[in-house]
Amino acid sequence: MYYKDDGSIDYEDLGNELANMLHGYPYGEPQMTLGMIADELKAAPDSRQGRAMMVAAYASRWYAKWQITEVAVFDNLIEAASRAREVYGAAICSAPGGHEHPEISADDPEGAAEVMALIGDPEGRAAHDSLLDEEDVDLDAMNCPGFLAELAAETVEDLKEARRGRFEAPPTDASLDERYLTEDGRTNFDALLSDIERQKYSSIDPIAQKAAVWAGRRLMGGALPEERAPLALAVAYLTKHCYWGSAAPSVVAVYIDALKTFDLAALDQPCPHPNGHPVRLRDTPRRARALISPPGDADDHGERCPRGIATYVHEMIDYAVSYTSRHEQ
Repeated sequence: MYYKDDGSIDYEDLGNELANMLHGYPYGEPQMTLGMIADELKAAPDSRQGRAMMVAAYASRWYAKWQITEVAVFDNLIEAASRAREVYGAAICSAPGGHEHPEISADDPEGAAEVMALIGDPEGRAAHDSLLDEEDVDLDAMNCPGFLAELAAETVEDLKEARRGRFEAPPTDASLDERYLTEDGRTNFDALLSDIERQKYSSIDPIAQKAAVWAGRRLMGGALPEERAPLALAVAYLTKHCYWGSAAPSVVAVYIDALKTFDLAALDQPCPHPNGHPVRLRDTPRRARALISPPGDADDHGERCPRGIATYVHEMIDYAVSYTSRHEQ
């Protein structure tokens, strides 16, 4: 894939896949595409194909941040861009004021693919179904050492920051303890679940995510027995959003570790709900609230059923594990 019979890069094929990937609809496997880009860049950063791959790596950095869950892909790209930055050094523009560097924008995947292809195979431009007019093609500007050095430096820094955010465990600061703990050291579920309920749409709400991470760490240490089920449901609610919001693997790892501490023994116990325990996602916080309400309240929907809760937690563990492993097969 992406290579011609003579071993050279097929820039038309790679350009199409790069644009599709950046739009969010890749045909191939993104980790393989990004791996190929990184490997070609590392091999010879200052060659024609190396310069083309520098543009591709730069254009791909935000896709990696939001969609890639395999740390090895990040490390390969960072190593490649670092190698390129080392080779390009502190290069400056070859013609200050004499040409305009192309803009590589996340909003224009086709444009990024076009610049990559023009650098890598300028003679094959006709085959690329070019989007640029002849007068807009400035190969000197595209190959400018200063332009490429800027791309390399920015790619390294952005990918390192993204790696930290996606793979290093997120902190929980003392202010969260102040908000989520009562004076006697119990969980303040009114505050916690109010923040959890901020998660309503596909994109991750940062306050809700911090609340879920706090709940997970509370579940792993310090939770009172009567707190464990509602805490598990709070974590499970954000866990269910990990695919839709492309949650950071480091965050999902906290969810998995926390949910695995929940006692699932009730799975083997009978319960008075022969029709199972259907759970609508939006009802999960309400279900958690039901667990902390007075025991005498009616439980018409089986919301306190230990087997139902254990079943849901078990499902969310499997769901989260499948998310973190989806690019590792």
